[in-house]
Amino acid sequence: MTNVVMSIKPVHMERIKSGVKNHEFRKYVPSRGVDRLWIYTSSAVCALEYVADIDKIVAYPDKIAEDGYGNMEFNMGEKEATYAYHIKSLYRLKKPIHLGELREKFKFTAPQSFFYLDSNVKLKKYLESVEVERVI
Repeated sequence: MTNVVMSIKPVHMERIKSGVKNHEFRKYVPSRGVDRLWIYTSSAVCALEYVADIDKIVAYPDKIAEDGYGNMEFNMGEKEATYAYHIKSLYRLKKPIHLGELREKFKFTAPQSFFYLDSNVKLKKYLESVEVERVI
């Protein structure tokens, strides 16, 4: 399983966790793909809060179902992003990990694009034992 850490703005996380947004749109796909997406919610939240299971990544001009926020714009080629990551399920960490703790314990830097969780062995080991609760 390929675990990736990405930053997502709070406004988009609100849409994802409410079920309104069911794809995350990006300009890239990590070369090893993505099965699980660990989500660092950016400013003003600044915490690793969620983990999402990704079941497929669609490249434009292929189409996705138009049942979510931004999906129609993706299908019409109106987004800068050319990839749609379908969010199959979403879990919230019972104890989100805030930036100060991430930096202190795990030498974490908020990703500008993404990083493979394998590249931070200590954080990966810690996340394997965190408790989560299903959101969607």
